[in-house]
Amino acid sequence: TFSIMIPPPNVTGSLHMGHAFNNTLQDILIRWHRMRGHDTLWQPGQDHAGIATQMVVERKLAAEGAPTRREMG
Repeated sequence: TFSIMIPPPNVTGSLHMGHAFNNTLQDILIRWHRMRGHDTLWQPGQDHAGIATQMVVERKLAAEGAPTRREMG
């Protein structure tokens, strides 16, 4: 059995060649293991950019004049 966790899309929308290279390598590894007869899983999921997401959301709320996260509790 072989699995790889795929992180969700980047909330900042700033993608670069490193993202494409990483996805290509994951695809190659999954296909290679599947061709060798292993059960494979390319699982979407894990958030690796929680701080960046929080910053983007907080900036958007501030621009809209909404309460801060501390004010919301």
